[in-house]
Amino acid sequence: MGTRTPMTPGDSIKRGRWAVWLTHPSALLLTTCFFVHGLFLYDSLPGVLATHWGADGSPDGWSDKSFGSVFMLPLVSAGLTVFLALISALVVKPIPVKKTASEWELYRREGMLRGTIAALGFCSLIFSLLFGGISALSWTQPDVLPAWPILIGVSVVLLAVGVAYAGGQRWSRKAAARAEVAPTPEERAEDHLWVAGILYNNPQDPHIMVPKREGTGYGLTVNIGNRKGRYGAILFLALVLLAPVGLAGLAILRG
Repeated sequence: MGTRTPMTPGDSIKRGRWAVWLTHPSALLLTTCFFVHGLFLYDSLPGVLATHWGADGSPDGWSDKSFGSVFMLPLVSAGLTVFLALISALVVKPIPVKKTASEWELYRREGMLRGTIAALGFCSLIFSLLFGGISALSWTQPDVLPAWPILIGVSVVLLAVGVAYAGGQRWSRKAAARAEVAPTPEERAEDHLWVAGILYNNPQDPHIMVPKREGTGYGLTVNIGNRKGRYGAILFLALVLLAPVGLAGLAILRG
């Protein structure tokens, strides 16, 4: 345990990663279902369609019926799914493995990579459901389009990302335990500094922004152990997570 070994392309640690990738084709399958639904309705749709709605849910923009106007959102959803799948591949592939990485570090890194793939895949699924659902509603009840699905969708995306990374960390710990690989005290202490693998929590570090953890891509993340970083994270969650849920609740009550 704790020995230093390089990970080769055929390493058993990667086995089963394909299951995480299933989120992306699942999103395409969901979008395809909405396409099929739209094809069945196409002939019965009016010659002029509502294509934009105001804040109150009333239509304020129209277009002549065409393949593009009917299937605009499912097409965007399909393109977004392919884009996020490519981003997943680009994030995972270029990250080199340290030659001095311990067995625990390899499992931890693999868990973070799986979390990244799952997070982007969950986003694809949510966007496919959201865009497809909005299209289906616009086909069947174009006079009023409720705003609450879009508002809630924003919050669900953030929750899904957190769940994906937390699940990746859980996988790494269980997989390492099955292989009888345990972290050193230093590695265990480092692991405890991360919340779901994506938020840094180190009161001893004066930096507000720190580099992302290996396996989650490039860029910076916030140090919630720093008071300013913690307040910034709370404000972000209030604006992006709680505010949309509150507005969605108001929209439902008014509806």
